[in-house]
Amino acid sequence: MKIAVFGIIPFADLIKEGFVKLGHEISNNNPDLIYANDPMGYQDAVFLKMQYPNTQLILNVLDIPWHFPNVENQIKAMIKRFFSKANNVTAISLKVKKDLGKFLNSNDYEKIKVIYNPIQDVNYDKKIKKNNSFLYVGRANDPIKRFNLVRESLSRIKDGDKNIKICGVEDPNFGNYLGHVSNERLNVLYNETKFLFLPSKSEGIGLSMIEAVICGTIPIVCSDNETAKEFLPKEFMCEPNSESIVKYIDKINKNYEDYRESALKLGKKYKEQFDKVNIAKNILSIKK
Repeated sequence: MKIAVFGIIPFADLIKEGFVKLGHEISNNNPDLIYANDPMGYQDAVFLKMQYPNTQLILNVLDIPWHFPNVENQIKAMIKRFFSKANNVTAISLKVKKDLGKFLNSNDYEKIKVIYNPIQDVNYDKKIKKNNSFLYVGRANDPIKRFNLVRESLSRIKDGDKNIKICGVEDPNFGNYLGHVSNERLNVLYNETKFLFLPSKSEGIGLSMIEAVICGTIPIVCSDNETAKEFLPKEFMCEPNSESIVKYIDKINKNYEDYRESALKLGKKYKEQFDKVNIAKNILSIKK
């Protein structure tokens, strides 16, 4: 089968790799399937669909950014402009599907399938010692990520600001900023770290918490993050304030190995569930 894939890196590339591992060809020349992983790829995907009208087109939704100004009108315009051209629409989590439901009739809502984004190639390595306290992965300067909670929480912990490593394209001018790191380096960072901060108010998924538990790292997430509730038990939740986060860290540290085993148990399930080949299989399972 020939498949065209559109969207932002790294997810579009990971999905392509999944299709190739299944024996399919990535091609924009008369494809059997067109898949756009996010709105950045919708226009190109719809243009290709116009060239090959009989090809199945799937449009995936990553998130509804409720904090953006005029977001409701933007989503309505996106639905009108692109969804009508698609054979299928998918969402990357139940939370995103529910958010889309506010703009769709019940029939169209029921047709939406949940297709997760694939994780990076991360693996648990028991030989790597947990010699780093805290890690943050992502856009630190995006207000919805609430990096201020990281600052406030670590200010309550002795040398907290000296014991966090931060990866991503945005420098928060705090802690040990590493910039963008390779997948191999990220895998080591997950394995060597005790706690991963993900205090966001909202996430489409929050893949860093999925990748963290695969490596036996305890996520720090907040109870008002609906997507986190979809993937993590209550024992890995705290309230969105620095006092609650510090108490949570103290609680976990008192019995860290047991919590780490719980994380690894979840990680085994998510390692398979979010694997790029299985994500590709899930996409292919969607029928016109």
